[in-house]
Amino acid sequence: MAVVSKLLGWRGEVEFTVDEVIDSLGLKPLENGGWGRVMAAGEGTASSGVVSVYRLLTPETWDDWRAIEVEELWTAYMGAPLEVELATEAGVRRETLTAGSGRWLTVPAGGWVRTRVVGGWCLAGRIGTDQGRPA
Repeated sequence: MAVVSKLLGWRGEVEFTVDEVIDSLGLKPLENGGWGRVMAAGEGTASSGVVSVYRLLTPETWDDWRAIEVEELWTAYMGAPLEVELATEAGVRRETLTAGSGRWLTVPAGGWVRTRVVGGWCLAGRIGTDQGRPA
């Protein structure tokens, strides 16, 4: 995949393709679309335990609504912005996380969430229950 993202850092502007990010981080295809990898899991974590996950989304990756049983945290590490749509008793709202901003969005338990990338691709991070195991 030739989608390229540019990062500006202490070395100047650096470009990455989706394939380079997948290879560098050892990401695997996910059952629910995109690529991912568990970065950390609590000791003795069962399938319902809390994990920290890399999630790479492309324009072709669109999450369906899913119920949130335990609070989740989302961030966008690099690439295009990440759109997180939340549905709670208070209504539906959409938040956009700019890659590299360091901002984390809390998705409350008891609601619904879906995500999509706004152009290009996005390497996102999610802390929550274990979902979307590599295929």
